[in-house]
Amino acid sequence: MSYRQAVRQVQENIDLKTQIAHEKVLFELYDAYEVVEQMKHVVADNVSQPDNMLKGTRDLLKRYPSCYTVGVSFPENFYPVKGKWFSPCSYRLNDSIITTVTGGTDFDYFQREWYKGALKSGDKGYWGKPYWSHVIDKTIFTYSDNFVDNAGNLICVINVDFSLEWMQQLLEQFKLIDEAVCVIYSSDGTVLTSSDNHAGYDTEHLSEDDWIVSRQTFEWIDIEMAIAVPQWHIWKSILWRILWSLIVLVLSILVIGVLIRRMLRDQQENARLETEKKEMDHELHIANGIQMGILRHDFPQDESITVYADLIPMREVGSDLYDFCRQGDYLWFIIGDVSGKGVPATMFMSAAVNLFRSALGHQTSPKAIMEEMNAVLSDNNPTLTFVTAFIGRLHIPSGQLLFCNAAHMPPLVKSSDHSVRIINMVPNIPLGYEKTFKYVEEGCMLDMDEKLVLYTDGVTEARNTERKMMGQEKWLEIVTHDDNLLGAVKRYIGEAEPTDDITLMTIRKKSTAQPVSVCVPNHLEQWPSLRRTLHEYGVCTGIEKHTLKKLEIALEEAVVNIISYSHATEIELNIQRSTLNAQRSTLNITLTDNGVPFDPTSSECDTAKVIEERQIGGLGISLLRQIMDEQHYQRTDERNQLTIIKYL
Repeated sequence: MSYRQAVRQVQENIDLKTQIAHEKVLFELYDAYEVVEQMKHVVADNVSQPDNMLKGTRDLLKRYPSCYTVGVSFPENFYPVKGKWFSPCSYRLNDSIITTVTGGTDFDYFQREWYKGALKSGDKGYWGKPYWSHVIDKTIFTYSDNFVDNAGNLICVINVDFSLEWMQQLLEQFKLIDEAVCVIYSSDGTVLTSSDNHAGYDTEHLSEDDWIVSRQTFEWIDIEMAIAVPQWHIWKSILWRILWSLIVLVLSILVIGVLIRRMLRDQQENARLETEKKEMDHELHIANGIQMGILRHDFPQDESITVYADLIPMREVGSDLYDFCRQGDYLWFIIGDVSGKGVPATMFMSAAVNLFRSALGHQTSPKAIMEEMNAVLSDNNPTLTFVTAFIGRLHIPSGQLLFCNAAHMPPLVKSSDHSVRIINMVPNIPLGYEKTFKYVEEGCMLDMDEKLVLYTDGVTEARNTERKMMGQEKWLEIVTHDDNLLGAVKRYIGEAEPTDDITLMTIRKKSTAQPVSVCVPNHLEQWPSLRRTLHEYGVCTGIEKHTLKKLEIALEEAVVNIISYSHATEIELNIQRSTLNAQRSTLNITLTDNGVPFDPTSSECDTAKVIEERQIGGLGISLLRQIMDEQHYQRTDERNQLTIIKYL
């Protein structure tokens, strides 16, 4: 690899890392909009009870850990009894949250940039420039927005402060090497924060003479973030490549010398070639045995599921692949087809199977496994060998099938009434082309006695003795009327010579569908697991993205209430979709815990009461009721059970 190529490769890598970091920062900063909008609801509900707004600022600060301050600043003499200034707020100090009322001659917020900017921003909000806060001893920046009544009169200005500290920690995760530098600047080139105490770096020191730099700008908060890799890292890599090239060259010369010497010494060339041919045939026979040994044949067969697969290579060795693994209630599986034929394709096939098995040990989704395999197979692939593949994860009790496709043939689903449907999906690109490609993950549901049929193009492109291709229409006919699929394909081919490898895999769900259920300890750290369970169920049952996002918010409110007030040791989540009629269905979410009696549906947000007297959980339940259509609570067998229902 040349110097320019090495630089371009590093530049592309850090550009990608910086872009991903930029998107994650944007996702976190989106909390500002959510906090302000939720605070507007608190103000609207408590405009006649201003002291009640203190708890609202504190609750929002607890819910959004990336925020450092949440405050509400009212216009001059808005509340005459409070005086000229009145600004209830909460802010973080070390590990504590301080709730207080600010405003006065020592803190005239009317003169603050964020207050003035919010008044001029209209309905777009105002992002302030970063500045050093002596209160929390950190560099922060502020998002503020005005809140007006229906007549356009100003009620208050709401501000949310963020620290640059979490943004720097996020950048650290995307460093390619330890020597890389992550820096956050202001618009004039001033370093606001940097990695490894590199406070001396500025825009000139990160020049292209010494560094390979990638930058992303947040114009609305007037900051720029950069990730830089030193140029000497490239030279070090190239020198190692040169050294290894020299070693390979010397070894190659020695090998060539030995071969020439042997050729000159060999007086029976024809006999030697014949011998080598026989040895090659023997090795191919051994390779065929190794390949067949790689493929699994211990098919799961029980009262809940039946799995069957077979591979018929066109030559001594094939390039198709399949694999599966039962992990508790989950069945993981893959089917694929490597481009090309012969030993090189077989080696690529073996690598793909081993990568799949390795990824199963630490990845939790088909998308993650597909992207990990693609990254490895795309590296050092000068022949551009590629693999079409379909990876699925079936939750056997519920029939929830999560999958990711890499340009493979669309699977078929055969129902108990012998009807057959094609799973429509995003094709994506094959494995081995572009290591940074982001695959799309999708899902569907398998009902009782439905059979999933997966196959390679060697099936639909099979030709009979008249050289007529089977095609998709004939294949659908076979799947519909014949249970012995491989036998039917063989009968169609007859005495004709195979034109490609033929691989089939069938997965039949035999048990009735059960609700999705998961039980976790009663800790806030378990929330991502519960959210992922709901998200995957929504993807597989076809819930619209916008609705699914609202359902996740509703579930979060319910879970946070349980974690905060029930004193339970565990939470059980059950999800089930029920059909009302041909047009409507419901999504039923049930949360069960072993805590003290606690009925969150009885909580009300009574604005007439002061904050100390208000029912716990009122604000969260109000949001839950806005999203969901029904909420039911019951206490059974010393356990709380909350059921929330959404009409779809």
